[in-house]
Amino acid sequence: MIKFFRKIRQNLLSENKFSKYLIYAIGEIILVVIGILIALSINNWNNENQEKNKLVDSYKSIVDEIEFVSPIVEYQYARNDSTIVYIQKSLNLLDNNNYDSINELNFNLKGLTRLARLKYDFPVALGFIEKTNPEIIKNKKLLKLLQDFKSQLTFLDVYQTYMVDSFHNLISPYTMKNLKFSEKNNTVELTQKEHLIDNLELTNLLNLKLETDKGSSNRLTKLINTMVELKSEIKNELNKK
Repeated sequence: MIKFFRKIRQNLLSENKFSKYLIYAIGEIILVVIGILIALSINNWNNENQEKNKLVDSYKSIVDEIEFVSPIVEYQYARNDSTIVYIQKSLNLLDNNNYDSINELNFNLKGLTRLARLKYDFPVALGFIEKTNPEIIKNKKLLKLLQDFKSQLTFLDVYQTYMVDSFHNLISPYTMKNLKFSEKNNTVELTQKEHLIDNLELTNLLNLKLETDKGSSNRLTKLINTMVELKSEIKNELNKK
């Protein structure tokens, strides 16, 4: 093809048709430029198409991950909620100063020995959020949900550390010394019942546990709601593709 065009140019020059040669040369340049632009457009289209397909695959993987982890988070929320009930009942029983309620207190004090799990693995979602250019995500609501999701997980990690430290440094020493765990009845039992009434240390620890567990429930509620919204928004985005 190149030899063919070169031969035409040579013939035009040999026939002293310089003006035609110049017009032909300009036309040839224009055709080459158009060809390059078409090639670039096709290449850009291919790249954009690949990015869209990659984005769709990432969205689907995030939805799968949320659906897998959601039941674990919801179970922990329900368990944490029951722990709060145990703690509140324990505090009420202590306030009553009634020795006849010791058995009921022993049953509810197991809430003091529970430690909530607040760290959850979302490698796909977090990897996507950290590595993806935000400008690629045109849906601003979806982008905001992803950013909120990451922030909530980060806070839960910090809060988990705080809870573990409080549990091991304050609560665990007391329970190891003053409570006996019963595997048969899945309960704990005060080893020194005569110190039950007006037990300020136990009351303070129960209040500390109640405060931290309520904080956990609030954060888990936000995480669950965000996961529901995030999954819904991603599915809406996938329906547009």
